[in-house]
Amino acid sequence: MFRYDTHCHIKATSACSRLSPKDAVELYEKNGYAGLFVTDHFLNGNTTVGRDLPYRERIHAFTEGYRAVKAYAEGRLQVFFGLEFSDRGTDILLYGFDEEMLLLEEGILDMDLDALCRYCKERGILAVHAHPFRDAERADGFRIVPSAEGIEVMNSARSPLSNALAREYAEGCGKCMTGGSDCHAKDQPVLSGMQFPSRLTSVQDFISRVRRGEGEIFTLKNIFA
Repeated sequence: MFRYDTHCHIKATSACSRLSPKDAVELYEKNGYAGLFVTDHFLNGNTTVGRDLPYRERIHAFTEGYRAVKAYAEGRLQVFFGLEFSDRGTDILLYGFDEEMLLLEEGILDMDLDALCRYCKERGILAVHAHPFRDAERADGFRIVPSAEGIEVMNSARSPLSNALAREYAEGCGKCMTGGSDCHAKDQPVLSGMQFPSRLTSVQDFISRVRRGEGEIFTLKNIFA
């Protein structure tokens, strides 16, 4: 089986991360992964990118973490591009954008989450509600985004209750499901992701497999913990 982490943050671009490109490649290589998706916080989230820069410069700076990991991992791991779009504490993982597309889509920063998810679906981009019950212990600690195509039902940085509620929601609404580590540090105790019987060939291949309900969600103990 070929294992992939679908949710990972690099410190060059995500302000909350302590994970360098070198750390990321070692982390996933030693834990038996075939690859990872770098899903750094977008320009409206917890990013290191200066908000006073022109939009094109901001996009180039935003992709720095992904580009650094991809370069360091050459010949060792597959590295794919994604991003985490945020709105008032609610996060949507987006798979299918690339830097060239983002340069033409400044307007997405002004979209609410429902409009964003519908916009993505029309363009073949997969929008996955990340850790929808992150604050499950608080009755008012979450927002539902009905137009999100998928739900992250396993986030190994979150509580069992949070993940159980996410799975129940996804199954009840017929959403496609993903799992990921939401990794911010090399010593995160538990890792997660999705595994497939054959190697992914592209982001679009990943999107197609998830939409078909393929891929097994897994967790494992991090050997660096």
